[in-house]
Amino acid sequence: MILDRYRPQPGWFAHHPYGIHGIAHVARVLVWADFITQAVIDEGRDVDIDIVRWAAVLHDVGRLDDDLDPGHGGRSAAWIEANRGLMGEGLDERQLQALQEVCSRHMQADASIPVMTIELICLKDADGLDRVRLGDLNHMYLRTPHAREAIDRARKLMEWTSLRATMDPWENTREISLAMGLWR
Repeated sequence: MILDRYRPQPGWFAHHPYGIHGIAHVARVLVWADFITQAVIDEGRDVDIDIVRWAAVLHDVGRLDDDLDPGHGGRSAAWIEANRGLMGEGLDERQLQALQEVCSRHMQADASIPVMTIELICLKDADGLDRVRLGDLNHMYLRTPHAREAIDRARKLMEWTSLRATMDPWENTREISLAMGLWR
């Protein structure tokens, strides 16, 4: 399956890979990033789905804690630069730079971002959907209709993966997402 190639390793995370910003979180963000990006592509818009998928998995690898951690986007981007070989042969230099930019800016307020690319919008909405795990998802911050339409499904994915939280978080999210028709 397509999304299986994006599986992160626990050692990639500077902070707790099994915490609230760890593997379970990025697996769910990957599901929503893929969902939103595919909907945007279906509308005829040009978006680099590989950048969005990799950003979903790598946007929080630079976190040092589970609080606001304002520098984690930049640290995630630096991690990508230092570990570019872990992403395989698929990304060229332009894509790697775009991936670093998306990860670096994902936690910034929209108004402070000079160029809001469609890849960044897709990641921000996917990351926003997984705020259901924190109980503070505000639909007003979602930028695409596709994300707003997925809120109930995001809650279900979170609830169902939480029921089986003792499993490998990636496999858990994969199995539930497959059952929901979301894993490709």
